[in-house]
Amino acid sequence: MSNIVRIPVKAEETKPKKRNVYVQSASDLKRLLNNTINELRNGEIDSKSANSIGYLANILLKVFETEEVIQKVREMEERFKLIDGREQ
Repeated sequence: MSNIVRIPVKAEETKPKKRNVYVQSASDLKRLLNNTINELRNGEIDSKSANSIGYLANILLKVFETEEVIQKVREMEERFKLIDGREQ
């Protein structure tokens, strides 16, 4: 039993946890994409993660655009109600 060699186990390197990102507007989305591009170029994240972030960012952008259109339609409906009420 004297020929057993114990190999020290390296403690896992823990990466600091990134803070959560709250994207509430197109400008927040732009900031997120700029950060993602820089992290990718600096080798801080892998291309698969960057691709996933880009994909999800595209979905968020469509949500923002849809919300904007819905808001404009509501505003137009309110204007038409006011105009229709005046004519009667």
